[in-house]
Amino acid sequence: PEMKRRAIERYDKFLKHVEKSAHILDAGCGTGRFISYFIRKGYKVTGIDGSKAMIDIAVRENPNVDLYVMDMRTLSFPDDQFDGIWNSGCILHLEEEGVKATFKESKRVLKRGGIFFISTRTGDEKLSTVEDSKEGGQIIVNYHTTEKLTELLKETGFEIIEMDVEKDDWGRPFEYCYVYAKSANFSV
Repeated sequence: PEMKRRAIERYDKFLKHVEKSAHILDAGCGTGRFISYFIRKGYKVTGIDGSKAMIDIAVRENPNVDLYVMDMRTLSFPDDQFDGIWNSGCILHLEEEGVKATFKESKRVLKRGGIFFISTRTGDEKLSTVEDSKEGGQIIVNYHTTEKLTELLKETGFEIIEMDVEKDDWGRPFEYCYVYAKSANFSV
């Protein structure tokens, strides 16, 4: 219950920054677990994921939502389309250049002043590894320092509103970084 309460606090903190009629992009939506929360709260949501298998599950769970197999580093949406972007636990699969490309594309499709949420593991980049996935197979996990995340966000046109670092909810030996940033008034 405590983990769920903290997670809902993060969702609601993100939603404080968008109007009720907002259009949210769930970038790396996986099976769509965040989408249903945002829809219940009255928001329009579009979801993308790089995995067709994940999108297939998300479609079954959220049949009336626009869901696409798409790489978050090269989005095929027009400029200034979304009021908010939710990117939870996805950039940890990318190395620094991929993170930078993701931030740049997110800035492009986000309206000026729009909110960008990121959650990722944080720590020494030397900890990056390959791990077994809960869904089967293996995944690449990259760690990014808070300093590097701050640098990349500023470089790609974001102003950080808040950055929190917390221990992993499951007691694993790393921390998570939660970032709320807004699209600044300049282009990259």
